[in-house]
Amino acid sequence: MHLDRLEIDQFRLYSHLELDIPRSGLRISGRNASGKTSILEALVMLSTTRSPRAAADREVVAWDSGVDYGVPPYTRIETRFETCAGAGSAGIRLELDPERQAVSRKQYLLDGKQVRAHDIVGAVKCVLFSPEDVFLVSGAPSERRRQIDILISQIDRTYLSALSQYGKVLAQRNQLLKRFSRERRSSRDIGAVTEISFWDEELVATGSLVMAYRNLIASRIAELVSARSATLLEGGEIGFAYVPKLPLHLLHLIGDAKQDRDAVASHFKPTIEQARGEEFRRGMTVVGPHRDDFMFLVGQRELAAYGSRGQQRLGVVAYRLAEIDVIDQQSGERPILLLDDVLSELDSVHRDRLLAAVAECDCQLLVTSTDASLLDHRVLERLPAAELRGGAVDVLA
Repeated sequence: MHLDRLEIDQFRLYSHLELDIPRSGLRISGRNASGKTSILEALVMLSTTRSPRAAADREVVAWDSGVDYGVPPYTRIETRFETCAGAGSAGIRLELDPERQAVSRKQYLLDGKQVRAHDIVGAVKCVLFSPEDVFLVSGAPSERRRQIDILISQIDRTYLSALSQYGKVLAQRNQLLKRFSRERRSSRDIGAVTEISFWDEELVATGSLVMAYRNLIASRIAELVSARSATLLEGGEIGFAYVPKLPLHLLHLIGDAKQDRDAVASHFKPTIEQARGEEFRRGMTVVGPHRDDFMFLVGQRELAAYGSRGQQRLGVVAYRLAEIDVIDQQSGERPILLLDDVLSELDSVHRDRLLAAVAECDCQLLVTSTDASLLDHRVLERLPAAELRGGAVDVLA
């Protein structure tokens, strides 16, 4: 797929922006805080409904945006795109409640019609690589889970629905367990066990599907990361592994998420029952996909502990390139690739290798840099150049 146009109103530092995007993409240069990353951030929001940078939606809205019109602060993001199925459009509109300093209204638009959040996820498929991604290797498991969830949600709405439902069930179940913990209820209390059993069934039903999908996609990513890293690293190869709390490697899984769910559930349910005593004491659910992790490896050891900073960065590059291949394999669409000021983080040798790999991706590419000279690389010559000045984009060629 590729984008044709991006329009932004009252988003971050932009009061208004209309940007025509060539089929090949753009190389965008500009100083720090000039708005380069905000353009990519807007595209990721259209893809996933959430900002990759902001903890809350209100952070992307210009606070004085509604003053001239006598309306609450707002922001609008819209794009036109082309896919194998034809032309389409997607948009997000936010409105703030100034008194509560929170979003009071959020609208999602697909082909001009208002839709649910679930319906717009993945309409625009993109992969973002930024300097902060190195923390995928060394950071908290929650961020690795989030990245896998974003990837699978873009290509399969069944997973997105199961993940959303699992989150709701988990919250309800944890509230009940917290009450049991406060009341010092025993796991041998028949009334308490009967009450929690309903949520056990719901947790197993949705959580098993989530884990089956993660196992399937992680196995494909592992193969692709290994292959991609071999071209990026000399004498080394990066591995990737799914580390669930359940021993899925002991199960006979066939590689079809919907069929594998029953096999996962058959192990998930008794594991929950075995953990009941601990859960009643701690007041929380201790088993399930919310406790999963994903590990980067080098030489069968944890990359975070035994890899150099350079190896960790290239491991994430290999992972992002693998995401492109997975999205293509699962959806038949090549996603848009967004490289946010990553070229300055690599030496010239690895920069050349990254861009050589990018050239083979056959994706629309938007790449940013504070150093315009880094964008003069031969691989990027096919991209029109654009420069950011004072919240406006000047396409130079």
